[in-house]
Amino acid sequence: MEKTVLKEKSAWPLSGNRHISDFLEKSLAAGRLANTYVFLGPDDLGKTQVALHFAKSLLCQKRVEGIFSHPCGECSSCRGLKGLVDGESGMHGDFHLLKKEVDKKNISIEAVREFIRSLSLSSFLNSYKIGLIKNADDLSIEAANALLKTLEEPQSKVIVFLTVSRLEALPQTIISRSQILRFYPVETSLIYDYLVNELECPRSQAKIVSRLSLGRPALAARFLEEPDFFDSYREKVSVFLDFFKSDINSRLGAVSALVEKEDDEAKVDKALKILSIWQGAARDTLLLSSNNGDIIQHEDQREKISAAGQSLGLSGILKIFKLLKKGEEQIRANVNPKLVLENIAINIK
Repeated sequence: MEKTVLKEKSAWPLSGNRHISDFLEKSLAAGRLANTYVFLGPDDLGKTQVALHFAKSLLCQKRVEGIFSHPCGECSSCRGLKGLVDGESGMHGDFHLLKKEVDKKNISIEAVREFIRSLSLSSFLNSYKIGLIKNADDLSIEAANALLKTLEEPQSKVIVFLTVSRLEALPQTIISRSQILRFYPVETSLIYDYLVNELECPRSQAKIVSRLSLGRPALAARFLEEPDFFDSYREKVSVFLDFFKSDINSRLGAVSALVEKEDDEAKVDKALKILSIWQGAARDTLLLSSNNGDIIQHEDQREKISAAGQSLGLSGILKIFKLLKKGEEQIRANVNPKLVLENIAINIK
């Protein structure tokens, strides 16, 4: 798939979850902003993008106090924030992003303390100080407690956003001090329209990607923007579907190829994502076997899915769901990810 260049938009990013943007706009217009927001929902719904867009709006040098307006994209604040977020050369003294480092198990207390220190400094633009903790599920217990001390005594014009997929990952003491905004999966038709009308994606490609993203507009956008990521995703689906026609040695070799180059912490994250993808493929075998093929996720691999469903039967499909669920539980219980994936590969029949 060729790379699609995503255009800079002045309106809210992505599609769906309009109730979130409407709420934020009204809150700013009424002058009732919370000090801490928790954006709750599954990965790839656009939680981070919405938080970033709101941060840009608050920090935009052309913003009129007490009125919501989208970021101009032209002032030094907008340009600096865009460069910083996109990984280009950019700096912004009033915005601070915190996320787990690739080779770390969680977000450490040291990282949170530095994050807090940055937010405690005076605003460079005499405006807001904004912090975003991406995937705050990754906060260590000590780090969450350190953050709580700051949330208990919030400073004026300091706003912290936390994106999470599981609310129970946060201490109740943080939850009780936060405005919780829930994000939900988006209808396939809305994602399709977004891809065609906003990103100028060909209709045939938009049909495949909108289904593949399974209600996650940020994932759909990433599929278009990063062809290598799209191909890697499809490879993981193919590995799973090929289990049904390959011998044990081939299955184990395929699993090794998926995870062998990762370090230990990255293997855990990657294995969980692989299981999520395999669960989607297994769900498609069930849908196709029950005459619901019009709503399968992996439309471009319909023939393989059909063949797998026919060889398994209903009892076999249900057994695979149990295998995948057990594998997820084992990985979260610190069982070696590669061994878990290998066990699933061996036991699929």
